[in-house]
Amino acid sequence: MGTATVLSVVLVLAGVSQAANILFMSGVPSPSHYIWLRPLMYEMGRRGHNVTVLSADIEKQPPANVTYVHLENFYSTMYNTSMRQKLNFFDMANESPAKMLKLFDEFGLNLCEAAIKSEGLHFLLGYPTDFKFDLFLSDFMIGSCVPAIIMHRFKGVPYIPTTPYNAPSTAATVLGAYAYSGLVPNHVFDAPESMSFMQRVKNFYYDLYEMILHDTLMHPEADKIVRKLYPDAPPSNSFYKNVRLSLANINPIIQYKEPLMPNMIPVGGLQILPPKGLPEDLRKVVEGARNGFILFSLGSNARSDLLGPERIRNILTAMERLPQYQFLWKFESDESKLPMAVPKNVFIRAWMPQNDLLAHPNVKLFITHSGLLSTQEAIWHGVPIIGFPVFADQFRNINYCVEAGIGKRLSIQHFQADELVQAVREVLGSDRYSARMKRISRLFRDQKETPLERAVWWCEWVLRNPDADLLQSRAMYMSWFQKYSYDVLTFYLAVILALVALAWKLLGIVKHSFLPSSTKSKVE
Repeated sequence: MGTATVLSVVLVLAGVSQAANILFMSGVPSPSHYIWLRPLMYEMGRRGHNVTVLSADIEKQPPANVTYVHLENFYSTMYNTSMRQKLNFFDMANESPAKMLKLFDEFGLNLCEAAIKSEGLHFLLGYPTDFKFDLFLSDFMIGSCVPAIIMHRFKGVPYIPTTPYNAPSTAATVLGAYAYSGLVPNHVFDAPESMSFMQRVKNFYYDLYEMILHDTLMHPEADKIVRKLYPDAPPSNSFYKNVRLSLANINPIIQYKEPLMPNMIPVGGLQILPPKGLPEDLRKVVEGARNGFILFSLGSNARSDLLGPERIRNILTAMERLPQYQFLWKFESDESKLPMAVPKNVFIRAWMPQNDLLAHPNVKLFITHSGLLSTQEAIWHGVPIIGFPVFADQFRNINYCVEAGIGKRLSIQHFQADELVQAVREVLGSDRYSARMKRISRLFRDQKETPLERAVWWCEWVLRNPDADLLQSRAMYMSWFQKYSYDVLTFYLAVILALVALAWKLLGIVKHSFLPSSTKSKVE
């Protein structure tokens, strides 16, 4: 046997011996959350690890080494129950930040109630008692409840919380991260990075309210649900000690600047892969667009076909008044549901390969809901944007783009065809937006490794060092009241009030001691 052959056999055996059992959970029933994490799932499988994916979204033909376990009732819980009334995405723009923060926690708890009834979760929990996962990754936007069930069942598993969200402060509960109320708007607060005094007053309240909400609603209610399955389970937040590091969809080049905890690994743009060829119908349309094409998509949650007749008519009218451009509109229903005929320069399709279209040299503009994945893909490929933010972090995404001079913002609630026409003409009327976007795109791409390569390296770092918790901050073991030194401030305030009270009392004593003699002298 030759040396090269022996070396190959050794490398193969080494790879097999290092293969790990990895559990991914994509529990948020939103395609964008799943799409963001999928490249990492597949890459870990490609590297020889045994990957189990517990997910509301599944693939019919997964790649080698990847097995799906379906959370089959998560989408029905989200859309076919009372939660549906609360998740009217086009109305969410009018909701207060406080209501949105509470909705986030309630959403996670409702999904946990669904989880304990899910055949998929019970199938996983029914694995042999001696079966061991070497690593657990989960989208922490689902809350603490479902991860706590899994970590109680598979005790001691190292945990990597992940998030496609762009706000590091949302990791406060799982990493001990900080909310910098004077520096960065809360993730559901529609405010610019340079907040006014009153905006900072409101932001302080929202950050404080979110922390109190976790302590008084999310964790106590999660504990009750977990103990329906495991009566002896410890508090759900006790499993945060299993956290080794976190993978977050952030990059300071393309969003608000926010300090990070030492174990938060930025992998902004994890989902962006090399573009593939377009389907034949799309290829003909985009290559036949003489002056380029404009992509219009509101993402995977806020469906265009639910905009209502008036807004749909305004959009189609605006497109018709810009005949020099070819429009591609991701519209989830057929044309019979439209309130007017489709203009000749508009191509409608229920699904669009967004990343592949944004990578096409003929694309001129992206009209988007300003979701983080969409915003990142537009910046990566250097395509200016017009944003119609709908809810949550979409406001901060488009606000950043407006401040950076790479996008325009319109209101999905109140807009007319004229406004959209004017915005398109402004963005495409000069090279100003395009030039700024290309510069930021170049900076975003200039990394020593891809976000996916970085995520893989850190996952395997945890596999090599499963007990290493040295990256954890002490803030993990402190209450928010201690972490922000509110106990110290309370002490100082009490001391100051005591000193003021003492001074006031002494002043009264002095006044009563000298006032009689002074009065007596005047009488004499």
